[in-house]
Amino acid sequence: MAKASDVTVVALLVIAVIAVALLAVWYLEWVVASVIVLIAAVFLIMALLVVLGGLAVIPYYLAKRGRDTQPGSYSLDQGKDPKDKESK
Repeated sequence: MAKASDVTVVALLVIAVIAVALLAVWYLEWVVASVIVLIAAVFLIMALLVVLGGLAVIPYYLAKRGRDTQPGSYSLDQGKDPKDKESK
């Protein structure tokens, strides 16, 4: 059997849920506005993380490229045919 304190806690929780629902209906425009602001904040934070992630890739690319790499222009004749490597 349920104790009296358990029934009291459940009754208080039900009353609290009903009170929050009534307040949400009473201040519906504020609830909608706050949800829109929260969604906009989440999108802005995600966009900021994407931009920062893109900027963080630059030093990684420079470190991965190596210091001994020489930029230059190459023609197609200087490249090796991948089919030659497969046949060996």
